[in-house]
Amino acid sequence: MKSKAFKDIIALCAPYKKELLTNFLMNVVNSIFSLFTFLSVVPFLYILFKVQNQSAVGGGNNKWWEIAEQALNGYVERHGEINALMLMCGVIVILALLKNLTNYLSLLSIAKVRTAISRDLRSKLYAKILRLSVAFYTHEKKGDLISRMTNDLMEIEFSVIGALEALLKAPIMLVISIVTLFVISWQLTLFALIFLPVSGILISRIAKSLKNAAKRGKGSLGELISVIEETLTGMRVVKVFNAEKYFAQKFNDENESYFKLMHRLYRREYLSSPMSEFISMSVIAILLFVGGKIVLDHEMSGALLIGYLVVFSQVIQPARALSEAVFKVSKGAASLERVNEIMHADESVQDGIDASEMNHFEGEISFQGVSFGYGDKGVLKSISFTVKKGQTVALVGPSGSGKSTIASLMVRLMDPQSGDILVDGVSLRNRSIASWRNHIGVVTQDSILFNDTIAKNIALGSDQVNHERVVSVAKMANALEFIEHCPGQWEFNVGDGGSKLSGGQKQRLCIARALYKNPPILILDEATSALDTQSEQLVQEAIQNMMKDRTSVVIAHRLSTVQNADCILVIDHGEIVQKGKHTELMQQEGLYKTLVELQELG
Repeated sequence: MKSKAFKDIIALCAPYKKELLTNFLMNVVNSIFSLFTFLSVVPFLYILFKVQNQSAVGGGNNKWWEIAEQALNGYVERHGEINALMLMCGVIVILALLKNLTNYLSLLSIAKVRTAISRDLRSKLYAKILRLSVAFYTHEKKGDLISRMTNDLMEIEFSVIGALEALLKAPIMLVISIVTLFVISWQLTLFALIFLPVSGILISRIAKSLKNAAKRGKGSLGELISVIEETLTGMRVVKVFNAEKYFAQKFNDENESYFKLMHRLYRREYLSSPMSEFISMSVIAILLFVGGKIVLDHEMSGALLIGYLVVFSQVIQPARALSEAVFKVSKGAASLERVNEIMHADESVQDGIDASEMNHFEGEISFQGVSFGYGDKGVLKSISFTVKKGQTVALVGPSGSGKSTIASLMVRLMDPQSGDILVDGVSLRNRSIASWRNHIGVVTQDSILFNDTIAKNIALGSDQVNHERVVSVAKMANALEFIEHCPGQWEFNVGDGGSKLSGGQKQRLCIARALYKNPPILILDEATSALDTQSEQLVQEAIQNMMKDRTSVVIAHRLSTVQNADCILVIDHGEIVQKGKHTELMQQEGLYKTLVELQELG
């Protein structure tokens, strides 16, 4: 295991020093009680087999054991063997109680650390996801992001336990037990310690391959969740096009790939426990032979050898815990790397150091030589135009020409790769993002609602719902008539994505939402293109109400809706190819006239 992985995991625990100190102290006390609990077998055997007259350690060695033996013999002589047995059994019960009580307190302190770290990482990851630009999500799968926020965080939580086990518990028990073993018989202990590094070397070699296998497994799980998410999102389309077999095969392929990766991973992980146990039992067998020879040579009593072996057996458990901790940290490090890929992702859209608040929109929005693309694919090529306050500017053109990208840049969901966007003569990069967006209302073709009440969907982004304002904007958006017929009216839950409402109803709620903050600037991105004629008429009327006394940028496929615009920009292959009013453009031979004539024919 690389030390960096261990340090990264431990660094997550830094804010919880009080809990870690409590855990450390409880582990120390617990280890001492554990040691005495197991050592209590020695006087028990002395009493049971009446060997108290034998010397515990020959050759005048180990005065501590001789003193303890003499004290025990004196108690037996004064109070009898039965009373001595009762005393020892009582001591064992008390030690067991204290041992388990301190163990519970140590686990209690760790419980807070593991859950708090998972909570902190989840909160930071979610906040980071909210800060990342829309461009980031064009090449990231939602299923993989969900996997990182759930399964990877769970793996990190387990690795924290492993790291703390390796740092705060197992070493304490190992040190106390090994010191005790040296006190009992330093010769036997030195002999035993020769074999322990063998186990460490074998385990470390397995752990090196485990981290990479774990990372590949997590990536495969992300792909699997992405397939599930895609299927659930597009279930209607899947069924309509009889695509069940295709998606079943796609899922089975990913599922089989994940199975094979995880099977290899667990095959390596599960090798550590039997391997370390086999080595430990082999060492105990050797110690039984060597220790037995020492007893037969009258250099140690049989009871003390059994006590030694009992204490040595307690070295196995923390040693195994250390080996398991190595695997937990290795797997957790792979998950932490995946989480950090998101945490360290470039936030291309963020407030500048000197970003100022925008309190009022006074003059104009100006695109100056703006270019933008996704990866190697160019979308906009040196676009320049101006939208003056109070104007309605329409963007028209074929699909994929870059109209929606212009809208996204205007809202500052993304930043231009070259050129600049000025508002009242100030670059958007020098304005606070939140204060700029407070001046904008957006209605898109996709009516995106959230699984909440009608009132909270309309007042989205507000700390408190102003009911009077909600009713007012719903009336302006022609939404009042259907809201009043919903069960619970304003408290009616619209369902996942607004699934309980029709397309026209959802779009009118989106218009009400855009109106709620009373923005001076509106962006309408094909707001009526997906509606039937009756719904379009209601929505179009609501849009006309909304656009009064506001600066509007309208993207439309249906050119009849933009004929009254102050200026129409015709976009083709990321460039402005025509510019003017409807009547002016119809007098020219160009793309706009062609599009209008095609729609009239349709």
